[in-house]
Amino acid sequence: MSFANSSFAPLAVLVGIVAYLYSRRRRDALPLPPGPRKLPLVGNLFDMPKRFEWEKYMDWAKEFDTDILHLDVAEKSIVVLDSYEAAVELLEKRSKMYSDRPPFPMTIDLMGMDFNFAFVPYGDKWRARRRLLHGFLHATASVDYQPLELKGAHAFLRAMLNAGEDDLEAELRHMTGRLILRIVYGLDIQKKDDPHVTNAEALLRMLTTSSIQGSYLVNSVPALKCMPEWVPGADFKRVARLWRRLGNEIVDRPFHEVQESMTSGASPTPSFALNSIEKGADESVIRDAAATMYNGGTDTTVVTLLNFTLAMLDHPEMQRRAQAELDTVLGPLQTSEGAPGQMPALEHESRLPYITALVRESSRYKPVTPVVSFNLATLPFAHGVQSITHAYSGAEVDIYNGYAIPSGSIIIPNVWSMMHNEITYPDPYAFKPERFLSADGKLDPQVRDPGTMAFGFGRRVCLGRHLAYNSVWIMIASILRVYNIEKAKDADGKPIEPHREWASALVQNPEHLKCVLSPRNAGAAEMIRATEGMEY
Repeated sequence: MSFANSSFAPLAVLVGIVAYLYSRRRRDALPLPPGPRKLPLVGNLFDMPKRFEWEKYMDWAKEFDTDILHLDVAEKSIVVLDSYEAAVELLEKRSKMYSDRPPFPMTIDLMGMDFNFAFVPYGDKWRARRRLLHGFLHATASVDYQPLELKGAHAFLRAMLNAGEDDLEAELRHMTGRLILRIVYGLDIQKKDDPHVTNAEALLRMLTTSSIQGSYLVNSVPALKCMPEWVPGADFKRVARLWRRLGNEIVDRPFHEVQESMTSGASPTPSFALNSIEKGADESVIRDAAATMYNGGTDTTVVTLLNFTLAMLDHPEMQRRAQAELDTVLGPLQTSEGAPGQMPALEHESRLPYITALVRESSRYKPVTPVVSFNLATLPFAHGVQSITHAYSGAEVDIYNGYAIPSGSIIIPNVWSMMHNEITYPDPYAFKPERFLSADGKLDPQVRDPGTMAFGFGRRVCLGRHLAYNSVWIMIASILRVYNIEKAKDADGKPIEPHREWASALVQNPEHLKCVLSPRNAGAAEMIRATEGMEY
């Protein structure tokens, strides 16, 4: 080594240390994002909304003129992302540092429900399950399930011929549950009270109840999980033990049915589980990935369709416009020879822009998961906060727009605010599918597709988004092709105005929806019946 090089080496080290310390000091000196005033020790504990928190977050963002909020709840840092741009910058462009999950003491540690990898921390276990599921659900692979989606939609149409005014949600849940069970496990479910369907709903209730802050103190004080079950106040340990056993039984049962079908001598029905077993994937990974689909595969489709139905009750003129487009592209409901007309399929999507606009507006107007998640389970006593959030896992303070994001912060993307941004979507509280169309009636590529927000961001984006979108599109097109959506009537024959109330929960579900689906005419009724014998 030359004298010059040996002289500069210590200087280079010194310069590096100084630069690091300066950078560290600069980060530590940066302000936190704006937010409501914090009290000593408790921070914003008493400011936290108990219901419809996404609306309060949006109000705060407007009050402080910011697209990133900071809240402190008992010294826990929470960052709310109020704009699409902020979510993309942090959750997608910096996804390596923003893909973790906060802990779920009751759900994961005590109930053992880490089979649902939506709750699992970012790491090898999560990657293995996601990789397996991605190969089965990416955009190209999802095309293979369109015949099953059509078959399910047509079965729903037939069921609604004899349905009552209160039956819509039950029929939708049966249709979507049946589709998921067929795709995941190859099971053909017929009865609405089939244990596989009711078990999936019970499992979802267990997961959401166990992770909602305020339901169990152990979520706020994780050390309590070490208490013996017999100690007064530790009843949650008994509940967790029972739910662990029940949860495992629910998850294991359909998976074991697939395994048994492979050795029974009969030809098993193709499915995700069967395909993965035959390819030699790890059984625990298959079981968990299948259970995640089984557990969470219905709500997005069902609630979007309920929101669509409510909008159609309020806007019959939109039904007429959509039906006119369908009739123009597909022809009459009955041919001149009296044969049934053509039913819509995804191959017609490019020629049915108004139908697609209806699908997009149904997703935007009342987003199914307004804060893209299940539940924020780390905030002491923050009742009602419901989101499975991202967590910033970087070792040091991160910087966004000159603001510091502390390590370990919980990150909440406020999708509600993004979908009600007045610049992106003028008159955002009105249901206007035409906002997605240009003057010539075609889809306007300049208007952001709500699908870029509705299913999450970055490495935690919902893998089933293509399947969910296709199902919703097929259902909306199929319903409008053959049915008029009408208000229910009272004993005097007067229309009953629908309730316009939504649950403040993980899934924003319209409540107490009554309606009647009436065939558009005799030809439409015949089209519905004719689907019974269709080949898919």
